[in-house]
Amino acid sequence: MKKSTLANNFIYYLFCGFSGAVIACIVWLFLKLMSLGISFIWETVPSNINFTYYPLAVCTIGGILLGIYQKISKAVPDELEEVMKKVKRDKFYPYNKVLLLCISALIPLLFGGSIGPEAGLTGVIVGLCYWAGNHMKNAQSKIPELMQTGVSATLTAIFYAPLFGLAAANEEQLDTQDKATDIRTGKLISNIVAVLFATGTIFLLNQAFGGSMGLPRIGEYNITNTERLWGIPLALLGTLAGLLFIISEKLLKILFDKIQSSLEIIISTTLGGIILGIFGTYLPLVMFSGEDSINEINNGIGEFAPWILIISGLLKLVITNVCNKSGWKGGHFFPVIFCGVSIGFGVALLMGLDTAFCAAVITAALLGVTMRKPLAVTVLLLLCFDARILPWILLAAFLSSLVVGKVLNKNKHQNK
Repeated sequence: MKKSTLANNFIYYLFCGFSGAVIACIVWLFLKLMSLGISFIWETVPSNINFTYYPLAVCTIGGILLGIYQKISKAVPDELEEVMKKVKRDKFYPYNKVLLLCISALIPLLFGGSIGPEAGLTGVIVGLCYWAGNHMKNAQSKIPELMQTGVSATLTAIFYAPLFGLAAANEEQLDTQDKATDIRTGKLISNIVAVLFATGTIFLLNQAFGGSMGLPRIGEYNITNTERLWGIPLALLGTLAGLLFIISEKLLKILFDKIQSSLEIIISTTLGGIILGIFGTYLPLVMFSGEDSINEINNGIGEFAPWILIISGLLKLVITNVCNKSGWKGGHFFPVIFCGVSIGFGVALLMGLDTAFCAAVITAALLGVTMRKPLAVTVLLLLCFDARILPWILLAAFLSSLVVGKVLNKNKHQNK
């Protein structure tokens, strides 16, 4: 009996590893198509056209095309939190429009949307996990575990960050009825196996063909007592920026829900494209997911005025919500990280502080508000920042998560 159990476990973990590798291939192909499409639309075409309002024209066209596609296909990607809520509520996630969802997730990224790819991809992968669970022998009971390994592998492949994939998926528990011992043993092992295979597959594909997104390393450090004294104020500043993100998200949801209920989805996505294009014309940093923009400001920080960096970071928080709520659905991890870095650099230049320290603390606090997963925030930001700032990243992430948790709980009690 024990030998049979061991053999079954080995086969299952091997299947998890194979799933992680397949997921990594899907993610890599999606990101490669995205990169090629963005390069064509935003580099090749503009090099032959001298038109000041090119971003406005392209974003408006993108909004029209996206609205038409969503109206015809009825395929609208869910944001990451929406995917998790549906899984918890329905114990199911539809998989009948996986390919259509891939296209719907790709269009806004190609046309400059201030979003990341993780939301659309996560919905696709979770749907495929349900398909596998429903079509494979003895896999039905493993669906919650398969989904968690799928989410871990997806986030690992997108961010090229195995620890982040593990931390984010385990802090967001998909099956609330599981026992703690189950999480520590079977699920943890399957997650680790899937993440390792996903990491290896992405590495091989990148080496052979190039690709991947990833986050850049940010700078040299000169942390003095002055920076340390500014640690808590910077964390509070990042928390306020995070609250701006949450407030704008709620207000824009109300606005665009009314537009979509009374008018066509095409009107909503087109309006989103026009707003994105107008601000993108004058402040290009508010467009796209943000990882390339981080490199741009990090390598040429002397070329940007402090207020431009601060305004771009704050505005991008709102524009990201404009995109998501108008129908340009996507993730917010990459844009929010850019916003924290941009605001941090701007504040550092104004106050004469270390740029990397300011960026790390403000970004950690901002992500702490939007994600409310301090461990995942810390692991993710170690991709960008040196381990010497680890205590401040932890402090800022926990502090902001605590503050926003109390604010939201207070509002819930008042509403009741």
